Amino acid sequence: MSESVHGREVVALLAANPAGMSEVALLALIEQAYPLNLFHTCKVKGMDKNQILVNMMTKGRIVESDGILTAQTSCGCKNN
Repeated sequence: MSESVHGREVVALLAANPAGMSEVALLALIEQAYPLNLFHTCKVKGMDKNQILVNMMTKGRIVESDGILTAQTSCGCKNN
């Protein structure tokens, strides 16, 4: 059985698509890549794909502009 996936992997998945994508498309891609649907960060465990997306957006790791999400790879895990 697979383990929980760190949020940085979700950011990397989005970063592999430099043009960005819609939230619906990203959630579908996350589901395809990580079907277990179990995610965590350094501080929060047990999130689903929707929760990890909100978490990464709150931290500025994923940003939305005109309905398109893009990854901010310059941000790093700071244990917060």
